[in-house]
Amino acid sequence: MIDSTHVSPSPSMQMTDYHSRRLGISFASVGAHLGWVYLAGEIVYEFGRTEKEEWLRSLVSGQMTTLIRELEFMEPKSLGTFSEGGRDLKINIMRLPEGEVPVFALVVQEIEPELSKRNWEDLANQVLTFCATGISLREKNLLDFPTIIEPIRKKIDRSLTKDQPAGVIAFFHLQDLSPFFKPLGVVKSQEILREVTATLHKETKENEFNFQLNPRSYFLFCPGETLDGANHRFGSLYFPSKHLILDYKLKIFPIDREILADDSRFSAIFIENF
Repeated sequence: MIDSTHVSPSPSMQMTDYHSRRLGISFASVGAHLGWVYLAGEIVYEFGRTEKEEWLRSLVSGQMTTLIRELEFMEPKSLGTFSEGGRDLKINIMRLPEGEVPVFALVVQEIEPELSKRNWEDLANQVLTFCATGISLREKNLLDFPTIIEPIRKKIDRSLTKDQPAGVIAFFHLQDLSPFFKPLGVVKSQEILREVTATLHKETKENEFNFQLNPRSYFLFCPGETLDGANHRFGSLYFPSKHLILDYKLKIFPIDREILADDSRFSAIFIENF
């Protein structure tokens, strides 16, 4: 049964209670039994809970690429209906007028009445305020996300050839270094990051390239490499420093032109590890 008292922003949004409550009130004021905010395909805010959450998530994620490409701003689209708790409910989703990153508001409400254009506009204003405030506080700035990954996509595409039609991306997610930065100071902190980059450069072959997304996230693209080969190469890699040996998590993803052509699959690799 839908519980409309549940309000939950994504932990990565670092949202204040005030802005979270304001957005919850906005969903409630338009008669929403359940409301979600999507930012670049990620749910960053939930108002209400439903027993059919997994079904609803799959319903939206299965259409997200099409919605990003085709749905016009401020034009609500029906995704269907369902029944729960003795109520007949409808699902509408609307793309908001944020040009750089796709922002969507999903509303589950009773079949009647329809939300007016003014209702949608008021809700859109609150959602965009929430996103703008949250993004400014986030460690991962999704407004820059498409700008970052598109050049990477093009460079990977140029690296793939007829003889090497696939490869792997090795992702290194370092431990949180922020506790060391303040006591070590700017110069020593920069030395640590340079040493990480130098270690990756040593591991990078002539036809490969590495790139840094933020102080904790590094990728190495290896055309022609296999998952087994990459695990053997990088499984025992370590990042030495004058001050410590850095801990990290290693993830390896296969890449080919089919994945490059699929916005959802390619972006997911980076958005989950940004």
